[in-house]
Parts: sequence; structure tokens; C-alpha cells
Amino acid sequence: MLFRKKTDLKTTTIFFMEKFKQEVLVQYLYNETPKDVTLAIEEALQEDWELQDKLNVLSRTIKQLDKLHLTSPRNATINAIMNYAKSKEVITQD
Repeated sequence: MLFRKKTDLKTTTIFFMEKFKQEVLVQYLYNETPKDVTLAIEEALQEDWELQDKLNVLSRTIKQLDKLHLTSPRNATINAIMNYAKSKEVITQD
């Protein structure tokens, strides 16, 4: 979380101990974060070594996953999953 506090004509950024969630960092790596979140992450990256490490690990993981040659499941498998899902009762909260 990001909070701004004015001090001596200068704006100081104060970060709580809460870190950016992994999902937000993945969105950042794919350029899918809103502008304000992107700016907050980039600002935090300049001072937070732990965040830099976390982002580097995620970036390497994404690159490794992109290199994998994955195949789609067989149609029989997809049909079995869909049939199973259809057979289950849907529970709704009123």
C-alpha cells in the first residue's frame, strides 16, 4: 500500500510492511497494471531490494514457462471434465 505525506515542501513516500501481491507483480510484468500502480511499483523498486529480487524471480519464471512446449489436453479429457461439472449441483447463496 502506498501513502503520501507532505514534509518540508517535499513529498515522502511511505510504504507499509505489506508488500505488493504476487498477482499484481505478474500484471506489472505483462504491462497490465493501472498507471498509478505501475508508478508505485517502479518507485518501490528503486529502494526495495527484496521487491527487486521477487520481480526478477517472477520474470525468469515467466521466461522459462514461455519456453515450454505444452500441448492441449485430449478432447476426451475435456469432455470428461465438462460432463463431471454438469453433473454436479450448483449451490447458490440467497
